[in-house]
Amino acid sequence: MTIKEKKVGVKRAENRTVSVAAGDVQKAGKQMPAKSHADVKENSLEKSGQSQSSHENGKMQRSAKIQGNGKLQSNAKQQKNAGTGLSAGMDAAAFSERLASLSHNRTKKYVLQEGVPVPFLVDLGVMTAEGKVVKSRYDKFRQINRFLEFIEDVLPNLDPNRTNTIIDFGCGKSYLTFAMYYYLHVLKKYSIRVIGLDLKKDVIALCNRLSKKFGFENLTFLHGDIAGYEGVDQVDMVVTLHACDTATDYALAKAVKWGAKVILSVPCCQHEINKQIQNDLLSPVLQYGLLKERMSALLTDGIRGQLLEMSGYRTQILEFIDMEHTPKNIMIRAIRQGKKADGAALEAMMKKLHVKPTLYGLLVGEEA
Repeated sequence: MTIKEKKVGVKRAENRTVSVAAGDVQKAGKQMPAKSHADVKENSLEKSGQSQSSHENGKMQRSAKIQGNGKLQSNAKQQKNAGTGLSAGMDAAAFSERLASLSHNRTKKYVLQEGVPVPFLVDLGVMTAEGKVVKSRYDKFRQINRFLEFIEDVLPNLDPNRTNTIIDFGCGKSYLTFAMYYYLHVLKKYSIRVIGLDLKKDVIALCNRLSKKFGFENLTFLHGDIAGYEGVDQVDMVVTLHACDTATDYALAKAVKWGAKVILSVPCCQHEINKQIQNDLLSPVLQYGLLKERMSALLTDGIRGQLLEMSGYRTQILEFIDMEHTPKNIMIRAIRQGKKADGAALEAMMKKLHVKPTLYGLLVGEEA
């Protein structure tokens, strides 16, 4: 035996320290070696040292002490798990249960919760009688809740002390119209009068039957054209969802004429500027039909937003719902504030692009 070998001391260990990567803590806590802590104490270690496991991706490692009760006691800093209730001293079952709880807490909180039956959603085939969302209608369920988030945001602009009049142009099957009425009147207890307007007589008849069935006394549906509707003199909020092409322009112009406090518009099929746009500088890319169509659609809604600013509204262009669910995903939200923006820059741009959309003529004038 060499001198060097004699210098290696024999040492008993009360605790055997192993080094494990952070990602292995749960695994180590779940399955323990057959020997207990007491068994380990009985055996002398012939060598002193540490068993070190290095993670291939170079993540931080931490030391943990394996105890006889099947738990891990970590000596690493717990900053990452601060406030979560996770502890390296937990056994595997407790760790898994806490992790599942945290995952549940991160679940999306919808305005209309799954598991709580909503009568109109059941009748429209979005929910079952038990309140479970029908799998094939989950996108519609998300769209409805997203819309209600926008309604929730504009609540401060509606007067809770009087009846608010709301017009929904191009209401269609009225999923969102029913949702808006249910949220504002049934859940938030606002006094409201909602009028849905559409050109399809059979759809209007169905929606009126459902409104009566649900007991929504102040929700009515009428057959009529957006441009020619004169049924009210004053409106608090105008909603226009997927009104095709220039129908959106007529709805926005009506809203401005009535002095609506809130405008929520999701445009659809913006063809007008696509037929008008001309620009030598952009001509190399405008030759591609798809790009021209998409650029024209974005320009249309941008111009609409600016024209509303010029009419005394604070306007935002927002994402209505993810593109993966519908390409009609832009919402124009306008809140009346009174101060009108200068339109010189907008008019200069329109002149360069050789465009003059319908809304410009309705709000500024054809002669401009």
